[in-house]
Amino acid sequence: MRLVRLGDAQSAVAADVKAALASWGGGDAVLGGVALAGYLPPGRSRPVDMVLVLPNAVVVIAGVDLPDPAMRLDAPVTGQWKIDGWPLVGPDPTLNPAAEAVGVTEAVAEAVRETGLPVRLILAIGPYVGQVTQPQMDVDRGIRVLHPMPTTLLAAVRDVAAAAPALTAEQAGGLLIHLCPDERFATDELVAEGFALAKAAPAELPAKKRRRWLPIGAAALIGALAVGSVIAALTTGGSTPAAPPQATAGYTKVDAADDGGHCAEHAYGDVQVWLSHNQCVNLRRWNYRAENAGDPAGVAVAEIRFVGAEPAAQFQSLAEQPGTGGITELLKERPWPGGPTSFDRAAFTSNRSGGTVRLVETVWIGRPSAADDPALKSIAQRTLNLALS
Repeated sequence: MRLVRLGDAQSAVAADVKAALASWGGGDAVLGGVALAGYLPPGRSRPVDMVLVLPNAVVVIAGVDLPDPAMRLDAPVTGQWKIDGWPLVGPDPTLNPAAEAVGVTEAVAEAVRETGLPVRLILAIGPYVGQVTQPQMDVDRGIRVLHPMPTTLLAAVRDVAAAAPALTAEQAGGLLIHLCPDERFATDELVAEGFALAKAAPAELPAKKRRRWLPIGAAALIGALAVGSVIAALTTGGSTPAAPPQATAGYTKVDAADDGGHCAEHAYGDVQVWLSHNQCVNLRRWNYRAENAGDPAGVAVAEIRFVGAEPAAQFQSLAEQPGTGGITELLKERPWPGGPTSFDRAAFTSNRSGGTVRLVETVWIGRPSAADDPALKSIAQRTLNLALS
């Protein structure tokens, strides 16, 4: 694991965290990845002790200094902490020691959201604690509370990380440039830390001249960088200006864009990398408003056309896999007054006709959404047959 110092430690136990990471050594023989010490997330007033950027997850490690060593710690993320059965007392007895760390983790999650990586939290407790009790609900959320002995911390990081690598060396380089622009990371160095090389383009693709794209992250940063997230460069040339809303079979069209062949520029994650090697013919995107029993929903539609059915099928297969990125919704590039604030936790579906793939996302407007919401899934499925204009 490579350690990069960006700022000062915020806790005394951060020294134990750093020592544990150093004991794992460089490269991926033990764990791999890049550790950012003292990273300051966007919108936060204080840095966090450590952020681990791994091939399969991002792990925030925040230090908590107890007044004295403890044999037992009861540490719910919400609620009263107890040391050896006694309530933990501080300057503000109503404040949970985990509250700030949870807020920092949310800021980090927003900063890396477009990578699709899970973001987990580890609370490192000092000067010492023998046994920690956590509610199962917190454990299920990927939160761990522990004293950072090297083996204990390593086991926790491995436990909360995803099962399989999801970030290539090229993607990791782009993300790290965004998180720490003054540092430089060579591709071969990141490969040595466990990040995979991007797959080469399939040999059977047509031998037409392709546009050359920058790797993920580099294109986004050299083009236009949205604070708190790594997104594709925003190119609006050729986009269709927003027209007055048009109603079509229960749907109201709010906005549309014809992006021509600039598919990779309006994508993120592994989907962007794939599109940078596999040129599309045309990308069109829409925002629609739909209703279900009087409840308004926002619908994001993207149609990507390829030269044939084979690359279209490859693209659809990749886009349907969780955590591989996708096509950037118009909402991220242009305002939608009265619409949803994001397409997080959207219901998703897709279909393909020959060389054209349609992707659909649906969320509620004005209330929380869930990807498995039956009503949202029904709207998404219905949108696959909507006549787009």
